[in-house]
Amino acid sequence: MGLIWGPIFILPIQYQSGDIVFSEWITLLTLCLTPLVAHILVGAPLPTYLDTSRPKWHDRVCHYNPTSILWRYAMIADRWFRAKEWDKADLAATNALFWTSKGWNGDEDMIDRARPHCVRLPDGVRTSLFSGETVGTVIITCQGAQAVFVLANGLAGVVDDGFVRLMAVDKIFFPLAVIGLLRIWACPILTNEFSYVSQELGNQSSRSYGCSREYLPLEHISQDNLVPGSSRFRPIRSWPGILFRTAYFLCILGLLALTSCYLSGGYYTSTTFVLAVFYLIFLAVTILIFAWYFAFRRVTTTIIPCIASVWYKIYTGMLALLGVSLLFISCIETRRTPCGKFTSGGPSADLMACLGGTSDLVLVGGSLNNSAFGSSANYYTKANNGTFIRVGPTETEQRVTNFTGMCFGDGLQQDKTTEVILQFYKQTS
Repeated sequence: MGLIWGPIFILPIQYQSGDIVFSEWITLLTLCLTPLVAHILVGAPLPTYLDTSRPKWHDRVCHYNPTSILWRYAMIADRWFRAKEWDKADLAATNALFWTSKGWNGDEDMIDRARPHCVRLPDGVRTSLFSGETVGTVIITCQGAQAVFVLANGLAGVVDDGFVRLMAVDKIFFPLAVIGLLRIWACPILTNEFSYVSQELGNQSSRSYGCSREYLPLEHISQDNLVPGSSRFRPIRSWPGILFRTAYFLCILGLLALTSCYLSGGYYTSTTFVLAVFYLIFLAVTILIFAWYFAFRRVTTTIIPCIASVWYKIYTGMLALLGVSLLFISCIETRRTPCGKFTSGGPSADLMACLGGTSDLVLVGGSLNNSAFGSSANYYTKANNGTFIRVGPTETEQRVTNFTGMCFGDGLQQDKTTEVILQFYKQTS
């Protein structure tokens, strides 16, 4: 089914998951949560504490917001593109999430202000080719490319054996993989091979690793000893900064357009509607935030500037609530189709779910109690063709093609459609 523009019809929630056994639930939930863990937790590293205080839970949870992760990737890459010189300290401080006595701080001046707290620097000025970060980036980027490709094909009506448009619980967080595609901008300089200490650890730790000559509390560092940021990085309005921010913004805008197409019209299960709303809200708010700070605020922090705002915490909580609601609704509506795939649609959605690039035959009712699956069907598809063909008592030779296979069951003889198929099958065998 291709793109349809028209009214939106939302089907009521239907309980369809009663026949799913425990072992299948484990598999479904594993497939469901894997993209969430891979792209959200990997995108939000552990904080680096430069103060004895610790952030509250509502201060930390905002780092797991997908908008915060996209901002972090963007500003890490932006800083690298604008750098006149790039060393190990730049790499470490740019990747760190600094917590200070005044809250989160990811500004450029933290590169030098946090240097006395450094106890371990990366081995090089870029991510090692054989590091865990590189392997993770390759995997996550491939998943992101696959997600965009499959979702675009789903709109175009191109059949994909692994994608069900009326998604079940196993696929609801699959679109989050697109975050991994945007990670590629910052992949050469993503690392966690660094360590900083807070002021209570004293001089011995910092000198033992040779990262700084002496230890000083963060608030006592003389500003005279810091290299001005303007001399180390090109201005935000420089061509490298403008070109990168424009390209990154257009990528997110394209993802919003792709998501909007999935709400273009037609019938939606409660699962697919809530899913589309979840991603639409996330991408729309992300674009508004990026547009505001890119166009009207000259910020270079790698931590999203509004992370401490009450409204941003409410937005983060709303996304979390939508995600939990989506998981709950999809668990109720998930149903196994005759071909073994899972969907949130009813029996009429079996054709959409089971049709694949190699499908010869797909059941859409017509058999006893709609329970048979095999060569007994009212509709079937030509292999590698996607064309739906109706088989009925009055439509025989001109609408039926060769079948190879067998039919079982005494009840099949009572089905007129089956008799037509079997008669034609015997004539062509």
